[in-house]
Amino acid sequence: MSAPSTMPASLDDDELQSLASEWRIRAMQGDQLAHRMAQALEAEQRRRIRDTGLQTLPPAASSMYSRKRPWWKFW
Repeated sequence: MSAPSTMPASLDDDELQSLASEWRIRAMQGDQLAHRMAQALEAEQRRRIRDTGLQTLPPAASSMYSRKRPWWKFW
């Protein structure tokens, strides 16, 4: 298993997953360099998951909706 020559951000999702798994296995065997590589690859995976999970917020309510009576009645 050779070290990846590219940055984690340039890998596709499948390559990233397989490399992270391979480096994590080596890290569990005590390799300190593999531990750092696995952390970097897994951090990229988490970033991608977080970024794809974000959705844009709906547009703010217009002033037309703010003129409605409140849902509660003071008196």
